Amino acid sequence: MTEGKKLERYWLVVSYVSDGAKKWIEDVGGQVMALEGGPVPLFAVGLAYNPEGGYSYSHGRREHRQGIEHWNLGEIQEVSTGITLIYKAKTGENVAEYTSCTETYLILPDEEFDKATNKVKEPGMYGQPENENYTLDDLDDHPF
Repeated sequence: MTEGKKLERYWLVVSYVSDGAKKWIEDVGGQVMALEGGPVPLFAVGLAYNPEGGYSYSHGRREHRQGIEHWNLGEIQEVSTGITLIYKAKTGENVAEYTSCTETYLILPDEEFDKATNKVKEPGMYGQPENENYTLDDLDDHPF
């Protein structure tokens, strides 16, 4: 995917990177380094990207996108490597960009962060919606 492309790195510091996110970052040419000496474990994360950008489809149209995109729902995306990660604050109150690096994490989109252990939940331990009375009848638009 990244072969033959001139890649640069976008750097950020977080206090947790899941194993799956670390593998994906490194597989597409990025780097994850543990920073030593602080009271809280920190990781310098270099997300690889092609400065020329790339093309993707959005709403049925082919669009040129360039650089790292931070979305307000807590995702980081980069089109030239195809990487999508969840970048959030452990408190859940603010987006990660407005939070200290000691309170942020990077995980895969299909992983769930456990605030109690400060790690990704094990497969099969994912929670249900907080509303215990949730049913499809609560939705206005469903196919049934």
